[in-house]
Amino acid sequence: MSAKNNVKATSVSLAEMRTLVRLVIWTSLISLGGWLSIPIPGVPLSLQTFFVILAGLVEGPKVGALASGLYLLAGILGLPVFTGGLAGPAIFLKPSAGFALAFPLGAALAGVASRRLRKSFSFLRAFLMCSVGSMTILLLGFVGILINTGMDMAAAAALTATFIPGDLAKSAAAASIVSSKFFGR
Repeated sequence: MSAKNNVKATSVSLAEMRTLVRLVIWTSLISLGGWLSIPIPGVPLSLQTFFVILAGLVEGPKVGALASGLYLLAGILGLPVFTGGLAGPAIFLKPSAGFALAFPLGAALAGVASRRLRKSFSFLRAFLMCSVGSMTILLLGFVGILINTGMDMAAAAALTATFIPGDLAKSAAAASIVSSKFFGR
């Protein structure tokens, strides 16, 4: 095989490059969402889940989950991407660990739902798709609180419930974006 053929075999297509760029953009937005947070007792309310769910809706399950996973990897490797600028694997000993670990699954579920209902993207359907991803993140966040705090189930459920209004608002915002007439489908 000639050197010319080797170069062709390792080249990246334009479509793959575009996907890679979108992946990096969504990872950056998820990271930025960690810096944009409202401090409340327990686990801070951030815009990360908004970008996680929106990535799944817009890009589909694969890119949404990969962007969320890349975000986690960047934080584990020491980049200050976690809420409040935290970094490193010790973050997974905090009460918020379950939320962060659920990001890839939440994005993937929102993405799967969006792919199945792509032709009829009404606000209500988009809101339900967002809610599937958000509730998955909340459920695994609840488990993380139980494991990392030693709280009883009632206290952990009460703490997790404080995030429901914010997540509903973020789901409504994401649904408004993807169901708008200005959003290209």
